[in-house]
Amino acid sequence: MLDLAGKWQPEPDWAQARLTARTIEVRAVTGVPQRLVSGEIDRFLVRYGLDRDVGALGLAIGDRYAVRVARDRLLVVGLSASDLRDGWYDEGYAISNVSSALRLFEARGEGVRDLLARATTVDHDNPGPCAAMPFAGVMGTLYRHGDARCLRIHVDRGLAAYLWEWFQCQPLFLQE
Repeated sequence: MLDLAGKWQPEPDWAQARLTARTIEVRAVTGVPQRLVSGEIDRFLVRYGLDRDVGALGLAIGDRYAVRVARDRLLVVGLSASDLRDGWYDEGYAISNVSSALRLFEARGEGVRDLLARATTVDHDNPGPCAAMPFAGVMGTLYRHGDARCLRIHVDRGLAAYLWEWFQCQPLFLQE
């Protein structure tokens, strides 16, 4: 049988993965709990003290926040298993742990807007309520974190190596 593994680049060591250019830095963020909440999301937000959710390119603040990925679905970041359990809740929502299903990247710096222009077709000034959108040819969840110069991107773990290679091939990083 043919061994085709040699045609693929090995996956990076995500704990150390970092790309640095003059105007931007991209790194993988590890160890961040991620949960998918489906159903009555307003009730979930109230119960866990999350005052709002953010949409496309919205600004999330702090270590615990919710990102809108569909009309009745949130990606909740920073709430651990000790904060909430997976399963169905009588308030009308379900929670699923997706930490091992998604890889989180963070891009920081003045070049974030250039990166977005290359990877998406979203209107930066009017992006919309849903943070789930195509990014560099794959579906991702995009929002800003902490300040306007920090972009977070969640993608399916199986597509993370592809996205990392896509980052490496961008002129922002090739010029250095």
